[in-house]
Amino acid sequence: MLTLRLRPKSKVASDSGAFLPEPATFKGMRPRSNKIVLLLIVFTLLWFFNPLRWMAVPWTRNGTTYTAPKPYMSEFTIETPSKYIFPPVDHVPQLKELGAAGLVRQVRIKDPDMPEVEKTLFQSLNVYDDKDPVTSKQRDEAEAALSGEAAVKVAFKNQDKMVYKPKTMKNYPKVVIVTAVDFDQYSIEAITKIVQNRVDYGHKQNYGVYVRWYQEFVPLMNSLAFLTDKERSKWVRLYCLRAAMFAFPHAEWFWYFDQHGFVMNQNVDLINYLLDTDALKKSMLIEQPVIPPDGLIRTYKNISPSRVRLIFTQSDQKIESNSFIVKNDFLGRGLLDTWGDRLFVKYNNFPYGPESAITHILQWHPFALSRSAIVPARTINSLHSEVTPKEESKDQLHYHKGDLVVQWSSCETPLKCEEILNGYHTIMKSEN
Repeated sequence: MLTLRLRPKSKVASDSGAFLPEPATFKGMRPRSNKIVLLLIVFTLLWFFNPLRWMAVPWTRNGTTYTAPKPYMSEFTIETPSKYIFPPVDHVPQLKELGAAGLVRQVRIKDPDMPEVEKTLFQSLNVYDDKDPVTSKQRDEAEAALSGEAAVKVAFKNQDKMVYKPKTMKNYPKVVIVTAVDFDQYSIEAITKIVQNRVDYGHKQNYGVYVRWYQEFVPLMNSLAFLTDKERSKWVRLYCLRAAMFAFPHAEWFWYFDQHGFVMNQNVDLINYLLDTDALKKSMLIEQPVIPPDGLIRTYKNISPSRVRLIFTQSDQKIESNSFIVKNDFLGRGLLDTWGDRLFVKYNNFPYGPESAITHILQWHPFALSRSAIVPARTINSLHSEVTPKEESKDQLHYHKGDLVVQWSSCETPLKCEEILNGYHTIMKSEN
């Protein structure tokens, strides 16, 4: 009996197997999978290269918008063509009479952390300014004309607004000398000598000068007591320098040099002397303990001078903040802002205020240490000595004739500080 074996006929002539033919949808499945892969490739290319990035889309923002910079305690600025910005020194007698408390606004508010407790909020008198700069200026002029006391208050509050605006950028200062002065610390004669010393040096070297009263920063510290606290008052140095950066935005370097000191050798150009790459390389102390004399954390031995943004000196015990230098770029400003952060300011276990804070930062943050340099004290911070200093070649700390500066921050009373100041002023005048 003949048995028929039925099976589908293969479309391929050479196919003699017993496989079933492809389903009707099989050929359509493979192109679909290829399309998915192709779409993924196209999406990836668009993600990385974004060929439409130059086209502005009307419903999207073009770039990131940042808040415009402004002074610490004001909403607008007052432009000046003079690169010597300092408060009226002849106001010192009236300022002493008014006191810091008479130059700020005091408001009682509830503590946000403890609503049942009230605290005092110190505000700048600029809170009374009109929102329109023209109207505010007219109001200030009218108020200043009322009395001498009113004129002093207007000048005091407006010092925060002063910014340097030259007619041309041709001779814009590369270096700005910054000093904060406590008008209760010295007499008007001594303060005149301090400010004039900075102006004379700035004029000779084409540097900018920026001087502020310590008492102007009471609202930032939200305290009057800090003015009589030697260590806490040092925080003003950072804020004063940061304000100078706002007033001179195009300067390259800012040198904070505190009120207890004179620039003695005014023939020295700070750029060629220290700030130039080659000069800084020769001055930097390599593998220097952050806490002298034998701290474990030391400056790096392979740091490049071009990477330095902060320049410090040391006493025989610690880093000093009465003379330091900051580079004016985003990194220098960022390091300065980190150093002056409110968490550090409010931390009560820093015995030396900002000096303890920067020591902590350099010890615990290698990035900050890699952007900082320590130079010998006599470079920009020669210390006054009550006794005859030892042999000059072996003394890296105390002032000797020919040094750039002298500082006497260790003086204990205003009377003693002024006595030292007058002594060095006589020496300086005889040598220059």
